[in-house]
Amino acid sequence: MEKTDYFKVLRNKFPVKDDHPFLAELEQKCTVLKLEKNELLIRYNADNKKMFFIVSGSFIRSIITSRGEDRTVMFHTEDFLEFVKAYDTVYFHEKTNYEIKANERSVVIAFDYDFMFQAVSKQLDLLQYFTFKTEELLKTIDLFRNFQLGLTSDEYLSWLYENYSFLFQRFPAQNIASFMGITPVWLSKLKAKLTS
Repeated sequence: MEKTDYFKVLRNKFPVKDDHPFLAELEQKCTVLKLEKNELLIRYNADNKKMFFIVSGSFIRSIITSRGEDRTVMFHTEDFLEFVKAYDTVYFHEKTNYEIKANERSVVIAFDYDFMFQAVSKQLDLLQYFTFKTEELLKTIDLFRNFQLGLTSDEYLSWLYENYSFLFQRFPAQNIASFMGITPVWLSKLKAKLTS
């Protein structure tokens, strides 16, 4: 596929007409990145002011604990939280406290966050779209956190299966276990119990 083909996927997400000048400028300024499995999109301790749109593939957001352990904190796919950025760099001007790694061969479109921010501040329809996407992200994070804290491991696993079953089809069990705060062995036992 060519850059134009990848860009069409992004363009179709936006609520502006195809001939809008913003789209032509964004297409000129964006870059297509193709990542292999386990390749880093955003490195730990980076100063990255890019915003990424997942055209295809999936990513795992992880933190590194004080004990040096890699812990999964979020998942991203082309249909689930498909806009990704280094939030701590973009909003707080700090280096990232996490990394985002390709879970499989993936394609993203990268563009400068400041450019997008300027465009959004001038276009009401874009502002509404990105406000919706931000609210969607915050709602999802809040739901995951609330149910993780408020339910038992069995109940949380059941809730994840009921509401986010695609996670179990796209991501390794070890990452799902890490996300849930349990071991892979415990996840396996819970799955067996759930399906029996």
